[in-house]
Amino acid sequence: MSHHDRHIWDREPRRLASFKSAIRELVERFGLNFYLASVFPEADRGGLLENLITTNWPDDLLQNYRSTDMFSQSKIVAKLKDSVLPVSSSQLLFARAEKEGVASRIAGVFYDDGFACNLGVSLHDARGRQYLFMLSGSDFSEAELGDLVFDLMAALDDLTRGGRDLKLLSRREIECLRWSAAGKSSEEIAIILNLSSHTVTTYLKTAIRKLGVTTRIQASSRPID
Repeated sequence: MSHHDRHIWDREPRRLASFKSAIRELVERFGLNFYLASVFPEADRGGLLENLITTNWPDDLLQNYRSTDMFSQSKIVAKLKDSVLPVSSSQLLFARAEKEGVASRIAGVFYDDGFACNLGVSLHDARGRQYLFMLSGSDFSEAELGDLVFDLMAALDDLTRGGRDLKLLSRREIECLRWSAAGKSSEEIAIILNLSSHTVTTYLKTAIRKLGVTTRIQASSRPID
């Protein structure tokens, strides 16, 4: 995936501004303190600043990342590399910093109550690109977590596709397509969403019909820009 492909929204500043506004509104609604949205770090591009989309983290903290690998090596990021489910932690964000001897000026910023109760969410867009959301400051009930992830999905879709086709689909249809785009089978999606595999298959078939395509692959990756 090229750097240009990752940042196609740069050509549409209104879409990016709308995404940032949606994230801020979501954070306020759920009573969160800190947020970060980025492209998911990869081996050749693991730094925070080169992948960052939007955040309210302190400026000095962001600048300190220029000389560390704390972002790609964080516990939450590591867990999300092996899991399709959101990852939560009651520990202060990047608590490994103090224990493993990372520069105290970075660890000191993170040792703040605002970075307790953290949630990491990994989502894919319609073309299979992976994104990372980190949210700090609140615990979530199961129902709240479902609402939060769906709102993040909708914001990401608006950013990467403009959200035009999503308006045709129900919430469940979108969720099933998103996990399908991430390479999950109907059985795996059923476990993730706590549905039967038959129900997941029905949602996917309905979404395919609404989008005017013939396969779930086309529905999950169909470019509309």
